[in-house]
Amino acid sequence: MKLLLENWRKLLEGEVIQFPREPQISEENLQFIIFVENAIAKRLAALYGNTSEIPIDKVEQIDQLMDELQKLLTK
Repeated sequence: MKLLLENWRKLLEGEVIQFPREPQISEENLQFIIFVENAIAKRLAALYGNTSEIPIDKVEQIDQLMDELQKLLTK
């Protein structure tokens, strides 16, 4: 609570408040994640015959996998 009030005082006085920076991912790593996601999507579409035929639980698993991969590659 003390930190909140201190930051509020700084804001009212016009001081710049430094917020924590969001972790950044490089363009190269982002392109790699997109490549992997597309490769998996194509493979699943080939296995199930169509993108719309892929079971929702498989799609959710892929989403979780991509989230974890992005966390690994984020600095």
